Amino acid sequence: MKRNEGGFSLIEILVAMTLLGLCLVGVAQVTFVMARRAYANSGGQARGAILSQQINRFAALPFDSLRGKAGTDTVYSPSMPYVRTVTVESLSPTLVRVTIIVTPTNAVFKPDTLTLQRSKARPNPFGTS
Repeated sequence: MKRNEGGFSLIEILVAMTLLGLCLVGVAQVTFVMARRAYANSGGQARGAILSQQINRFAALPFDSLRGKAGTDTVYSPSMPYVRTVTVESLSPTLVRVTIIVTPTNAVFKPDTLTLQRSKARPNPFGTS
């Protein structure tokens, strides 16, 4: 008596399902790593924009008003909320060092420190603006 069965055995189906499961776990891991990197990159771009904004802000302020901006503020920006800490050190009567620490509220991103030295504008000896 010969049996001509044209199907799969239970063992073959279990082996195939195990191999498929292992492949899908590998794909899921790669997808998770790529999503995490994309999230970190988007946060890095937002952080870079915040740092540029802070440098431009303190570079544009009048020299005499820099000391009034010292302190800690929480900024709830839509791209990335953060805490900004500003210290102003007087190096001489006409030179100050402004240190800005930007700490994102999301612990995934690390804080950044900016240092800016500003000098007081000298009067124009020619009397023109």
